Amino acid sequence: MSDWFVERREVRELIHQPSGLRVQPPLLERGYAARREVRGGVEQVWSEVVHDALPAGALPGEVASGALALLAPGPALVEGTGALEDGVRRLVERAREAGAVHLDVLLREVDQYTLFANEERQVLDRRRYALIELKAHGATPTGTEELWRCAAYPDAARLHSALPELESLVEHMVRQLHECTPIVPCPTGALPVVFPPGSASGCFFHEVCGHPLEGDVVARGGSYLAHRLGQRVAEPFVSISDDPTDGDGALAYGWDDEGNPSRPVPLIHAGVVGSPLLDGHSARALGHAPNGHGRRVGYKHPPLPRMAHTRVEPHQGDLQGLLAGVPHGLLVRHMTPRHMNLLSGDFSFYVVEAQEIRDGRLGHMVSPGILSGNGLEALAGIDAVGADSRNLFATRGCRKLDHGPLPVSFGQPAVRFQRLYFRPWR
Repeated sequence: MSDWFVERREVRELIHQPSGLRVQPPLLERGYAARREVRGGVEQVWSEVVHDALPAGALPGEVASGALALLAPGPALVEGTGALEDGVRRLVERAREAGAVHLDVLLREVDQYTLFANEERQVLDRRRYALIELKAHGATPTGTEELWRCAAYPDAARLHSALPELESLVEHMVRQLHECTPIVPCPTGALPVVFPPGSASGCFFHEVCGHPLEGDVVARGGSYLAHRLGQRVAEPFVSISDDPTDGDGALAYGWDDEGNPSRPVPLIHAGVVGSPLLDGHSARALGHAPNGHGRRVGYKHPPLPRMAHTRVEPHQGDLQGLLAGVPHGLLVRHMTPRHMNLLSGDFSFYVVEAQEIRDGRLGHMVSPGILSGNGLEALAGIDAVGADSRNLFATRGCRKLDHGPLPVSFGQPAVRFQRLYFRPWR
């Protein structure tokens, strides 16, 4: 059995830093890979396409015509750069007017075409998104502090049309820096924790539920959730899925990189551990059909079972209602992975942005800390999930083994934990 994968990816970036605005030249990558089963495993070879022609015999005739149509066009992301530059300058000026010391901006647009072919089918897919990452720097009584936010859109035109909303976001970020400082020390011990809708704390479920249920991990029995398929680990109102079809996150694909239709997969359904994320290899090992999660970093890498859009399904209530039930705790907006033990379920995260909750109201921001716990205890300790879901694009992507980052996103309503453990970062 043999298959072929062809890819055309174009990226453009605009970066604003204290030194000014920089427009990166568009990056265009084109290439293809051939994969075939051999005794003892699978062999893959790949080749970069530098010009608009394929070497003779590089691909079978029925694949080559589609590959040429996909690879031939030159750079496409060359229009509209002036409008995007003006938009970035508008955001920077609005931040200054609101009282920020500076606003860092990263604007990235990606346009990717892929073609998968084997003896049975050919599948063409297009993935396109534009993201903007904002970091506001504000002067406080104790120095300079910063806040980070990100938004994603299906393309640069949609991003540009959303400039009024982005300007409001920038103003809110600067206002929050002024109103919520000075920063108080991060607490130590067990506290109730609330994750707000659409925040970077969504990486928690990506790490604690998603990675342990990737098909290759499950097939080797390598995670704490692999041994609990079909068992209850959370309250019935807790459901978590990975859904590559969710276009509201601006990361959606119709077919995975093995030509299988994408579909939502329930990781946890009504509190019960559900299904693993499968590519072709892990599906065969587990005796299941693939479920649209065979993803490649690019044509130079083989597919692996990977996440796409990891979503906590909405239940009832909203952030204000969840906060009202907390006499003293923390609202965690932004954290990054520090450690995840797939076998035991023990985890820790660096908390970059968090705010005190006192008597159901938000107070001062706290200094950086480390959040830790165990996956089974944390999932069992979720006592409320809101209905106010929002999406967030993970700008740094997700890494696995030596395959580099893949674009992923999160969907999350407000979520409340009875307790998680904190200690200062430094």
